[in-house]
Amino acid sequence: MLDPLLQLPITSTLAQYSQGPTYYAARGTGDLLVLIHGSLCDLRYWRWQINKLYDHCEVVSLSLPGYWPNNPSSAAYEFDLTNQIAAVADVIEQKRQSGQKVYVLGHSRGALVATQYALQHAPIDGLILADPAFTVNEAPPALPVLGEAASLLANGQDEQGLALFIDAVSGKNTWRQMVGWFKTMVEDNAHTLIAQSREELPALGADRLDAFNQLPLLLINGALSPKRYQNSAEQLLKHLPHAQHGLIPNASHGMNLANPKAFNKALLNFMHS
Repeated sequence: MLDPLLQLPITSTLAQYSQGPTYYAARGTGDLLVLIHGSLCDLRYWRWQINKLYDHCEVVSLSLPGYWPNNPSSAAYEFDLTNQIAAVADVIEQKRQSGQKVYVLGHSRGALVATQYALQHAPIDGLILADPAFTVNEAPPALPVLGEAASLLANGQDEQGLALFIDAVSGKNTWRQMVGWFKTMVEDNAHTLIAQSREELPALGADRLDAFNQLPLLLINGALSPKRYQNSAEQLLKHLPHAQHGLIPNASHGMNLANPKAFNKALLNFMHS
């Protein structure tokens, strides 16, 4: 099918590692850049990357299992970290070509998916974590409002639940000021918050990060992002001092949309360094 927002066809993998096919959109040629979204988002989240970076590399934006365009009724059994890591593996195995460098970017909760993929699967050439939503040596802390937002959604109070969660993640009044296409995407994925509120994510031990000592790594924060995401990046930098760190000006958690020019430049500088 053709996605009207991206104006690109959405295709799917043959399930090899994951429980089912994974939907993705791809554009461009060259080294492979795989984009992994965070909570309430999907492959549409990266519209200003897939449609701006394709002259420089092959950009692949995927929807993790449980998210649009998957059937919402499937989220209860598809929304699982292990299955989502396997879905990334399916996409990369299908797209990877001999001699091609592979870079994996994860945003927010997607940064944990990207990190676990890099630890468990074939070597990659670079890892990019944007506002990572996890800490070292501790299970990733759930937002205090996640359970309340999920409860509101389960009771049919979608507007209140989504507003509560989005404002907690990106700042007060973000939901009210959200542009139409983004609000539609969030509403399409509202059901995933219920599944997300029930997951128990594993702790990432400092000893496991030793595997990244030779891996090129870029940490990115929005200059206006909530402090918890900046603290996470700072903690990772203490364990991985070789990592690069970028700050996207005039942007909060959704930095790739608020300031795509600076965000895209940071990606290209890293990939070409």
